[in-house]
Order: sequence, then C-alpha cells, then structure tokens
Amino acid sequence: MTRPTLVLNSQKAKKNIQKMRSICEEHEMDFRPHFKTHQSPQIAEWFWKEGVDKCTCSSLDMAYEFAAHGWKDICVAIPLNVREMQKANLIASQSKLTICVDNLETIIRLAQETYSNMFVQIEIDTGYGRSGIFYKERDLINNILQKVDETEHLTFTGFLSHTGNSYQSLNAKKGKGIFEEARKNMEELKKEYQERYPELILSMGDTPSSTFADKFDGIDEWRPGNFIFYDFMQFALGACAEVEIAVRVKCPVIGIYPKRKEIAIYGGGVHLSKDSIKYKGNTIYGWAHYEHEDIKDGFPIVSLSQEHGIISVSEEFIERVKIGDILDIIPIHSCMTADLNAYYLTEDSRQIPKIRTY
Repeated sequence: MTRPTLVLNSQKAKKNIQKMRSICEEHEMDFRPHFKTHQSPQIAEWFWKEGVDKCTCSSLDMAYEFAAHGWKDICVAIPLNVREMQKANLIASQSKLTICVDNLETIIRLAQETYSNMFVQIEIDTGYGRSGIFYKERDLINNILQKVDETEHLTFTGFLSHTGNSYQSLNAKKGKGIFEEARKNMEELKKEYQERYPELILSMGDTPSSTFADKFDGIDEWRPGNFIFYDFMQFALGACAEVEIAVRVKCPVIGIYPKRKEIAIYGGGVHLSKDSIKYKGNTIYGWAHYEHEDIKDGFPIVSLSQEHGIISVSEEFIERVKIGDILDIIPIHSCMTADLNAYYLTEDSRQIPKIRTY
C-alpha cells in the first residue's frame, strides 16, 4: 500500500446491515437506508439480499444512478432543487420517486412542470435547524398540502424529519432526549393529519438514535445511513462498538518529530475530510492506531491540511514508529470520508467502485 487508501471490512458492514434491519423489524418500521454513506451499487446489492427494496438518496443525481441500477422506490431526502425538474420527471417515469419539500414556491413550480407521477413528503424541522418547516407552522403546512392536493401528478405521503442534532451532543443521554422530543412532535403531526390522509407516514431515522432511543411509537419508516460503516464520532457517542467500525483509511507515516511528540502521515483533508469532534476536551480530526491494536491504544489527529495529517502521540509510540509504517485512521465521519474516495479496498483486496455525481 503506497498512498492513503479507504479500506472496507465487508463482513462487518454486512453484519451492520443485518443489525439495523432487525431493529426496524423489532419496532415494525419500514427500512429505507440512506445510500449517501456508501454510494455504491455493489454495496447496495447487500441490502437487496437482506430483503430491502427501497432506499434514500441525498441528491437527484444519486437517485438517478441507483434507479439505473434497478432501485424502484427512492426517496430524495433534501428539499427539491427546482432547477432539476427535468431529471426529477425522468427518474419518476422509471421508479417510484418521493421528493421532499419545505416551501410553497417549490410546490407551485412542481404544479407547473411535473408530468410524471411523484410522491411528496413535507420535511419538518424538529430542532436541527438545517432545512424543513418548523413543526408548529401549521398554516404553511396546510397551504402546501392544499397545493399538492390540487396538482394532478403529486401525491402527499407524509412527514419526513432528520434529527441530526443528536450527533452534536456527543452524549447518549442528551441525544436520546433530543430524539424523543422530535419523535413526540412528529407523532403529534401525524395524529392531527391522519384523518385527512389515512395512509400518511412518519419517516425519521439517524444512526445514533437507532442505538440509544428506546421508543419509536408513531414512526413508520426508518432512514439511517452511517450505520453501515460507523466511525469515530459514533464510537465516541456510544452508538457502536469498536468491532462494528467497518472502514479505515490506511495512511503511510512520512514524518516523526520527537521534540513535539507528533508524527505526520500522508493523509489530509482530501482523504479524510475535515470533520472534527471535541473528544476529551480537544478538537480531533480522526483516530490513528496500528492494525490489530486496540482502539484505546490509538492517538488523535490534531490537525489536517490538504495532504498532511498531524498525530499527537506518546514518547513510547515515538520510539517504535518507523517512517513508512502504515497506520489505520478511523474517520470522524465516514460518510464524508467515503465521498472523497473513488473506491473501497476490501479485506480480501477487491476494489468496490463508487458512483461519482460531481
């Protein structure tokens, strides 16, 4: 191995799929995994083999690629980009396409430009503050619903939300509370509109809540993504065990600096992403250790530039590390790290390609 390489343990990933499918079965939720994490048609086939026949994507480009690989029930869980209406119509002519909206103007454009049947979910903001209608804004929700009902090719199917703020807590108890508050607010919406729309669903789901939530009442569909690989953020949250982390970036050591008690690796922001977390009081960008050594014996990446990673290590480690050694780097956020790499190298040295949508 000569350069930073994204390595995937396929057996761990397949076990993670089975685990999440079991959680959904236990709580009687449809499993609609988010494919933005792996972005691989070959990995998507692992879900097929577990009986999963629907998926979530983060863009119409991604949805188009998976539709071309046979996926017939796709949700794009980002507010619709109205400049891509032609692509949305094309996908909807081939697969069941569920689009996400949070704006009346979007629905007006849809009414003017939609000629393929599409299914509509209203995105609800339950506190994350990224996109979606604040769950108390009933007037806006009602105006959107009225316009959807008036539009020939559109069918309202329910409310969608992502509790992404549960990631930010780095505290399982706090994260559990964030999710439970969101779930209650979504369930309240469902009860209010269910008589008018008997078939409406609540679509939620994030990886940490899959582990630390204990109540899923009212949720019909679960959309986690990161769980297939996990990462150091999930480990720090307590959402996974070390043995469940399925990806590493293997990076060569290119510098050793005893006075600073730091080493440099060939592996920077273009390989790992610059996502970070606060861990034990410090900002870190990844976790480094030798393959086959315990995660607790590893060290934090304390800074990243484009090609360099700087790791803070102990005196004992300085004495045994060598230039050219390969270290395993556990990414902070595996979704972003995977996005930066063109393929996965499996434990048996097979390459698994990814789609590239940009």
